[in-house]
Amino acid sequence: MTAEPPARGDTVTHGPNSPAIGFVGKLFLSVFLGDFVDFTDQAKRWSVWNWPPFLLVVSLGAYALIHAPDGPVRQFLWVHLALGTAVALALVRLVLPARGTRAHRRVLMSAAALICSFAGVVGMDHLADHGEIDVTGRSRISGGTVTDGSQLRLVVDSPADRSRLRLSLTVRDAAKAAQFCAPETRYSAQLLGNASTRVDDVRSGQTIDLPLGGLQGAIDVEITLLTEEGCLMNLFVADAVLHD
Repeated sequence: MTAEPPARGDTVTHGPNSPAIGFVGKLFLSVFLGDFVDFTDQAKRWSVWNWPPFLLVVSLGAYALIHAPDGPVRQFLWVHLALGTAVALALVRLVLPARGTRAHRRVLMSAAALICSFAGVVGMDHLADHGEIDVTGRSRISGGTVTDGSQLRLVVDSPADRSRLRLSLTVRDAAKAAQFCAPETRYSAQLLGNASTRVDDVRSGQTIDLPLGGLQGAIDVEITLLTEEGCLMNLFVADAVLHD
């Protein structure tokens, strides 16, 4: 009796230890791309083969979140959106019934999840190198209650890891019951010893941007108050952010 020749595309092996290259290749694709190839429907029945893509997406998302730098929440929105989309796609692809679902749809979902995950990781690395750093909590003003012409020092206890400092100060009346000077009060600010960075006529709550110019170590800003004679004022750091 003559054995029938194998159908075109079938895997043929001979000997007890011969590798089934075609089967192994299909198995590899099924592990990393899900049900990319239907080989006798085994991978679809073994749900364990659908977990590696999901676990890879979750691992990439966890890595990105663990390495997230300090900074305003708004700059992370698109990164969090990419990571959330990746996990959602991977989860849907994991629980989606294999039967009745076209293979190419599952492949596209897996590919899209991986792309979003890598985009989130790359985006987080970019923010770690070039994103904004909130240093409001590490900024302090020395001088206490001040009057017209008084000079104060604002020190940011943080390395100058970016090229610019975005700063906003709040000016308040020290004796609110006896005066109302805050609306007309102004101040000037500059990096200590660097008159080229000076910014004049700044109001309370107004944002200024100081170039750091390769400054090393702590950031020291000199502030000069301009208000009406006899007014007692207090200054507070409302917002301090390092950025490029």
